[in-house]
Amino acid sequence: MSLLTADVMDWVGRSFSFVSDPISLSEARRFVAASGDDNPLYALPAPGEPAEAETPVPPMLYYAITRPLAPSDDFVEDGTVAEHRPLVGTGQTMGGSVEMEWLEPLSLGDQLHGTRTLVSLNEKSGRKRDFVIAEWVTEYRDRDGRLLVRERYEQILF
Repeated sequence: MSLLTADVMDWVGRSFSFVSDPISLSEARRFVAASGDDNPLYALPAPGEPAEAETPVPPMLYYAITRPLAPSDDFVEDGTVAEHRPLVGTGQTMGGSVEMEWLEPLSLGDQLHGTRTLVSLNEKSGRKRDFVIAEWVTEYRDRDGRLLVRERYEQILF
């Protein structure tokens, strides 16, 4: 029996949109401290010094500021929001590959508008069980609609 039922296949082409808060200086500082990213390209002003709106921030900050904020009851065991993925087989998932493409630098004050789209579902046969590879593409744009980051993510569904 195929894991790709008609209900599951109806997910292909489905999109989710979200908006981040503007990137703040304090959020950028916390990210740099937590990640250890001390690249001089992303040198932030010292506490008490003013920051310019165009001050560049580490590119991976996009990932931290765009994760879904949802009540803990909305998350399933694997840490995903249940309504943001198709239910395949047992409902288990695990992360696969992630590719990121940075098209424009991120700066303080940027507010990211993301659209995540399920572009394909492909069933595979494994040694122990069958599974599905879900391919998601997410585009992150600024307030003016400029494309800043494109992300391709493969999610494994069991």
